[in-house]
Parts: sequence; C-alpha cells; structure tokens
Amino acid sequence: MKKEVLLAIAIGFTLGLVITFGIWTANKSLKKAAAPQATPAPTGSPLPTTAETLSPTPPSSSAISLTITSPEDESLLNKDSVTISGKSAPLAMISIISESREQIVTADASGIFTADIDLEGGYNIISITAFDASGNSASQTITLSYTTAKV
Repeated sequence: MKKEVLLAIAIGFTLGLVITFGIWTANKSLKKAAAPQATPAPTGSPLPTTAETLSPTPPSSSAISLTITSPEDESLLNKDSVTISGKSAPLAMISIISESREQIVTADASGIFTADIDLEGGYNIISITAFDASGNSASQTITLSYTTAKV
C-alpha cells in the first residue's frame, strides 16, 4: 500500500514540474515576442527638402456613406425575422453580419438595398458594412431585441 502511494506522489510531482516548466517557457516566449523591436535606421538618400515633396496629401473626398433606414437601432421586435433596408453608394456591396449568418447584397443604381435577417432570441447585434468599387467602406452596427413575451 505504501509503495502505490509513494509512486502516485512521485508521478504527480513530476507531472506538476513538467506543466510548470511548460507554462514558464510559454510566458517567456510571449514576453520576448511582445518586446518592442528596434527598427533599423534607413539607409540611402537623405530626405527630400523641396516643398512639393513635403506637402501633405489632401484627404480623399470619395468617402462612402451608409444609412440604415429600417429598423431603428435598439428596436424591440416580436417576429423572428426582420428586413434591413438602407441607402449607400450606387451598386455598393453590402455585407450584413448577424448572429445567425452572414450575407452580401448589392445596392441598386440609386444605392438602396434590402436584406431579410433571421433573429435569435434576445439581443442581436447586426453589423452592416458598405464597400464601393474604389475600396472605400462605411460601417454601422445596430442592436435588435427579439422576444416572444407579450409586451
């Protein structure tokens, strides 16, 4: 009986040391990876000094807009599906990510889009992102609550 107890204690102690060493090694590696890396000094020609090359570039004026027209944010709904509608840039790709699925719809020539979304019970966070042909994007997130309780 004493041999089995001593053997179990020895195996447990050895296993504990192995696990402790593994955690210590992992922490050491993570700290080393998180340490700021020194960036090398640039080599080559010195910085340009002409006013034309130093002037800042103007901000892009081709920003895309996104407006969700229905439903309103933080709406309380008693149906398990809802139609999301809104307006964006003409022919923009609209990505809609809900609790249950993801889907992509295309806005029409006037920028109007609609998509049917299934809701889960409780809070549903829905992210809508519009992308135009130039790669610009705009995002909005709405929260919808679905309940079957009589209000």
